[in-house]
Amino acid sequence: MRHTQLKLSSWVPIFFILLYLLPLGLRDLWSPDELRYAEISREMVATGDWIVPHFNGLRYFEKPVMGYWMNALAQLVFGENNFAVRASSAFSALGAAFCLWLLLWRFASRSIAWLASGIYLSMFMVSGIGTYSVLDSMLNLWLTASFTAFYFAIRSDTTRQRAKYYGLAGLYCGFAVLTKGFLALALPVLVVVPYMLWSQQFKQIIKWGWWVMLLALLACLPWALAIHAAELDYWHYFFWIEHIQRFAAENAQHSAPIWYYLPFVAAGVLPWLFWSPSALRHLKGQMHLPLLRYALLWAILPLLFFSLAKGKLATYILPIMAPLAILFAFGIQQAFARSCRGLNWGSWLNALLFALLAIATLILNFSGKLPLDADESYRPWLLFSIFAFWSAMAVVAVKANSLNGKVASYMLMPLALFMLAWATFPNLSIYSKMPAKFVQQIEHLVDANTVLVADYPDTMSALNWYFKRSDVYLTSAKGELEYGLSYPDAQQRFVPSAALATFIEQHRKVAPVLIYFRDKPHFGDTLPATDQRIQRGRYTVLYYQALPSQP
Repeated sequence: MRHTQLKLSSWVPIFFILLYLLPLGLRDLWSPDELRYAEISREMVATGDWIVPHFNGLRYFEKPVMGYWMNALAQLVFGENNFAVRASSAFSALGAAFCLWLLLWRFASRSIAWLASGIYLSMFMVSGIGTYSVLDSMLNLWLTASFTAFYFAIRSDTTRQRAKYYGLAGLYCGFAVLTKGFLALALPVLVVVPYMLWSQQFKQIIKWGWWVMLLALLACLPWALAIHAAELDYWHYFFWIEHIQRFAAENAQHSAPIWYYLPFVAAGVLPWLFWSPSALRHLKGQMHLPLLRYALLWAILPLLFFSLAKGKLATYILPIMAPLAILFAFGIQQAFARSCRGLNWGSWLNALLFALLAIATLILNFSGKLPLDADESYRPWLLFSIFAFWSAMAVVAVKANSLNGKVASYMLMPLALFMLAWATFPNLSIYSKMPAKFVQQIEHLVDANTVLVADYPDTMSALNWYFKRSDVYLTSAKGELEYGLSYPDAQQRFVPSAALATFIEQHRKVAPVLIYFRDKPHFGDTLPATDQRIQRGRYTVLYYQALPSQP
């Protein structure tokens, strides 16, 4: 295919299939996130309870229900497999890209729309989260849809159009709340209100704000009432513990310094990072455009908000990737129209960096510095090939004569990484974070009667998902299930380490007992002698056969 003839309208859908859909089922599920969300949705389908989320049969109030619904529907359509577990994240990324396309097609041009969509889908953070089963990609779909609807409403000429688009914005905000909580309302307000003040449209806030909130409330109300009727203390836990403590309290989870997100933004926009200086420089003469002002606020204000919050996770800033794609698209198009010099210099830097990474991989391999077993000698060469492919695509971008050719080459850069990176993981990582292969080793020990015990929720989720069991006992630590285990009907599901030996002796009188743990157990050497002990990497299983029945 000649680059001069390449059309992004054809390439972007093909690219989505190659980068997002094809790799989804190739690698095993990652612990703890992917196994947790896979299992919660599996239990939703298995029990038919689509109101109260359960994890290992225990109440699980960490998040609302929309993400679980989307994952559960994917399992109903595609089955209980790796592809289905990640499908909602992938199609959510596509949905967000489509929102960008609609926004730019309506208020810019068709070429800018395809360019921004391609940039967005190939951003490292977008593609990384979009091929991984967490709720952030689904949340970002609804947030991007709401930001898009808000801008359509603001720029509408008739009352009817404004009612439709403000209503859609409220509906999408409600879906975002149902996915990950009340912060989904904070982000649109944080951006839309300053933009309307900047554009001197303050009256619209007064006139239409109630309509947006009403539609958001109507979207949330059916499930909110249903969960309250089923579990009276759900909203107390979810509001005070999951929101106030996580983001504001001194003991907030994942506390980090104010600059925490800066390196993640830089890495998240790869491979476009090296074009960003030229792109942003060429925005100077275009910032009078309302859409660019909107995108600027959309990118900066959420970043500041999350930077000031006590609790931080890299995935929180996924919503700013869409406006960055808009800014990059305008800037890159203008940079190409004026001169390719800045873009070509960025491509050479991209090529140099990943060529050095490829060389460094081989140096580390030959010096014996990589944590590899004897049967893993091919992994460094595979990683070398991934980096070399990235570097080669950067060189192709320099040589391409058309903007579409340069952009398509850049979009191809991460393709090898996402198609093959899973095969470069050393056994050390596989047997510490990807338990599927270890579970295959022990599956002959497990039947419907086997009593299963895990030391943490992380290891528990592997037993849940791979053996389709929601009755695993916990020992050592309760972790995120502490609240669910506090209910009177669930307290017996936790076995203190000091009582584990007695628990084994009692239960093996009628059934086998299997204890699954990672790293050094808290229970030390206090347990009875095992019938089998199986260990691989950081995973260990202790197996106790059922005792012969007494005459």
